Amino acid sequence: MNPKKPLHNLLAGMFLTLTLILSACGGAPADVPPGELTGTLSVLEWAGYDTEDFWIDFKNTYPNVTVSFEFGTSDADIYAKMAAGNQADVFHPYSGWLQFYVDEGLVEEIDTSKLTNWDKVSDSHKKLGQIDGKQYFIPWDIGFTSILYRTDKIPEGVESWAALLDPKYAGHISMWDDGPGAVTVSSYIHGYDETAITDEQLAAIKEEWIAQRDSNLFYWAGEPELQEGFRSGDVWAAYAWQGSYALLLGEGLPVAYANPKEGRNSWMGFYGIRKGTENLDLALKFLDAKLAEATGNNVVNLYYYGHPNQDVMSAVTDPLLLEAFGLNDPNILANTNFTPNLTAEQRDAWTSMWAEVKAAP
Repeated sequence: MNPKKPLHNLLAGMFLTLTLILSACGGAPADVPPGELTGTLSVLEWAGYDTEDFWIDFKNTYPNVTVSFEFGTSDADIYAKMAAGNQADVFHPYSGWLQFYVDEGLVEEIDTSKLTNWDKVSDSHKKLGQIDGKQYFIPWDIGFTSILYRTDKIPEGVESWAALLDPKYAGHISMWDDGPGAVTVSSYIHGYDETAITDEQLAAIKEEWIAQRDSNLFYWAGEPELQEGFRSGDVWAAYAWQGSYALLLGEGLPVAYANPKEGRNSWMGFYGIRKGTENLDLALKFLDAKLAEATGNNVVNLYYYGHPNQDVMSAVTDPLLLEAFGLNDPNILANTNFTPNLTAEQRDAWTSMWAEVKAAP
C-alpha cells in the first residue's frame, strides 16, 4: 500500500475540480498566452459596430476567442432585451439609460484593476460610467446628434430642428426610429424642459410626429441604411450622428451638419457586462481592448467618433476630424444640449408614445 497515492489522487481531483469551476466562471489560468486563449463571447450591439475595426485589439490579441453579435435598434430595444433575460455577455447602452441596468441588477460592477488601459481614460469620463460611486460601465464612443442634410438639395441650409418636421422636404426626411429621440427634438423646438415633460406636452409631441409621417421617407434603425439614403439622393435631411456626416463628407457627398439655433445634442456610449455572465474574464478583456489604441484610432479616424483614450484624442490633427468633433470651435459646447438621465416613467411613456405614432392610422 502506498500512503501517498490517496493523497495524490485527492490533490489531482481537487485541481480538476478547480479547473472546471474556473472554466464555468469564464476564468482562465493566468499563464495561458493570449494567443492560445479560447472561448466564446456574445455582444449585444448596434448595427455596424460588429465591424472588426471596432474591436481590432481584442481580435488580434485573442484570435482563438469567438465573438458573436446580436443587435438592438435603440436604447429602448437594447434595454428591453436585457430586461427580458438576454444572455449577451457584453452590451452597449448610451447616455440616459445606465441607471436602469443598475437598479434592476442587470450589470456587473467592473473591477478596473483588471483593465490595463484604464489609466488612459480621464477621470471625468470615468465618472460618467459610475453609479453611486461604483464603476458599472466604461465610456467608449462620444458624439453629437444634429441634422445632416444635402447641400445640393437644401442650399439655403438648416437652422432649426424643425426641419425634420417641415413638409417642404416631404418624402426626403429620415427620422431615427426612437421615441426618446423624438421627444428630445420636440422639446428643443418648443422650448420644453426635457427632464419634466408634462402629459399635455407628450400628447402634443405624439400628434406632431404622427403628422410628420407624411413627410418621413423611412425611420432608420442603423447608420448604414441612413447613409445609403443620402448616397442615393433620396434623403435630404435626417436626424443623424456626426459619424455619418464625416463619412459621407469624406466620400465627397455634398453634405453639411447643422448647428441649429436650439443647439446640438451630445451623447456618450458605454459598455457594460451582464450580471452573472459565465464569461466574466473574457468580458473584462473585451472591455479593456475596447480602450486600446488601435481600436480607438479606428473609432476616431475611420468612423469619426470621439474616444475616451486621451492619447488617441490628443493626436487628432486631421481638419475633417476637427470639424466633425467641433474641436476647432471654442463655442461648440456652449451651444450643446447634453442628454439627461431618463426616469423609468419617462422611458416607458416615451417608448409607448412612439409605438402609438407608428401604429396610428
